Amino acid sequence: MRAQRRSRRQSQDNTKRRNQKQLTRPGQQPDVLPEQTLQLLQDHVLHPSSTLRTLYSYTLLVLQRAAYVLQPVLEPIGERAMRVLHDSPDIVFLGLILTLIFIFFQILLWVQRTISFFTRLAFRAALWMLLGLALMAVWNRGPEAVIGDLVVISRRAVVYAAMVKDIWLSEYQKYDAQTRGGSLGGSGIGGRSAGFSGRGR
Repeated sequence: MRAQRRSRRQSQDNTKRRNQKQLTRPGQQPDVLPEQTLQLLQDHVLHPSSTLRTLYSYTLLVLQRAAYVLQPVLEPIGERAMRVLHDSPDIVFLGLILTLIFIFFQILLWVQRTISFFTRLAFRAALWMLLGLALMAVWNRGPEAVIGDLVVISRRAVVYAAMVKDIWLSEYQKYDAQTRGGSLGGSGIGGRSAGFSGRGR
């Protein structure tokens, strides 16, 4: 009995060692996927009678038949097109220019879309940041203090807008006076020259 037990233990140890050696062979990568997943892939994807392999082979067969049927029709058309392109290099040059223009406009559209996307993203981020700051201010200082700050800021903004309006009106009046003075001076010089010409006559 003891000898049988020892032999069983030795056989189990040997099988474990063999499995460990198989798993840790030099140059062999360990399995990334579990055994169930590998078996599933082997049964339903890699097996010759699986559905995906059948669909792939059927699609490839259909494409081969379509190419075999369309080859007598498309081959002379392709030969004629190559002859036309070979005989008229201007068409090739024009097509190349149009292709380059199309690629250039596509790049410009891509740049415009990228800039507009990042601009919208920046505005949205700024809006959410302002909303977050407003909520933090309300949470920290209370709604009454925030309303008081808004009233003070709005008053200062109104005063600043009035100052800007006054400055703009004064500058506009100065510019208007200068333009009127220049036009009156020009008309006076014209009248004097006309008077001198009449006297000379």
